[in-house]
Amino acid sequence: MGAKEPPKDPTRQAGYSLQAIVRTGEGPAPPKWPEVNASAIDAARRKGETRISVDLSPSRARFVLAGDFVLPQGTELRARSDRYGHLLLWPGEDSYRVAEPGTLRALLGERRLDVSPMSAAEVASPGEGARRLNLRTRRIEIVTRAAKATVEVATLPGAGEGGVLICRLLLDLTSAPPSTAACLTDEVPLHAELRWTTQGALTFDVASYARRTDLLVQDLAAPPATRTFAGGPVRGEPGDALVAPLELLAFRTGPLDLPAMQARDAQAPPPASGLVLVNQSDELRVVWIDGVAAAWVAPGARWALPSLVRGRYALQWRTFLGDTWDPPETAIAPGESVSGKEQERR
Repeated sequence: MGAKEPPKDPTRQAGYSLQAIVRTGEGPAPPKWPEVNASAIDAARRKGETRISVDLSPSRARFVLAGDFVLPQGTELRARSDRYGHLLLWPGEDSYRVAEPGTLRALLGERRLDVSPMSAAEVASPGEGARRLNLRTRRIEIVTRAAKATVEVATLPGAGEGGVLICRLLLDLTSAPPSTAACLTDEVPLHAELRWTTQGALTFDVASYARRTDLLVQDLAAPPATRTFAGGPVRGEPGDALVAPLELLAFRTGPLDLPAMQARDAQAPPPASGLVLVNQSDELRVVWIDGVAAAWVAPGARWALPSLVRGRYALQWRTFLGDTWDPPETAIAPGESVSGKEQERR
């Protein structure tokens, strides 16, 4: 008689783990001034690269965010093939929230769970895509009122509908209904480029993948047994730095002897050091300094970066998704930079 197969562990599941990089454009490149420390700036840019770790089984997917997202490090989204939408797990909380279909643009860009209007999607598959990670891909083109997307999918045996859940995440960002037929069973998106109909773009690139037989069922559970349902909005905050103070300090080799800024009538005096960031717009904005996402500031809020060395910096305010931005400027520290001045004049 043949040997019996060992019993399956009910706490573990087969599937895949992927590491993906997300890019939403770049701010102004570092200026070629003699005081600029290009190597420190490049190191900060690499460290802050926005990444998504994906674990998927044939019917579940877990997305963990890291890098320069405006959401906290370790924020999780979970999805299952028999339900539309996502579950949001906020770090440090013992609860979960429901992110209904159409909320991902507001969640990733504004830290809100507002539902965007959806529109019917036109889907076409013109043929083969580029070879990626030594795999052949099929190209899919998706057009909605909000965006045009090109997605390249590869067949990973045993992925089931786990890759379809990645496709649904991308569809949500284009404001397409989750029922849109795009990815097939066992197909996993390896590359996607989304171009907003306003301006800007987002790219999603899988940098590596691995077959797994040890995915923990509890890590893919949706909803998770260890958390309770929570209604209401996510926790609001005025802003946060995306680069550590010592890393910002290293952006310059030393201070410049610049004249101090003078406060105008009815204005607060300039800070003693660094930059004060003021967001007068009605959208959450990300501040790019020397081509690095340095901080985000909520609408109507202020945030300080006191560790910037006295000097001049290439600065730009953008939304996280890159669909709105202010013109680039040269900011002087100590000083202040304001987004939404045009709104104020209106």
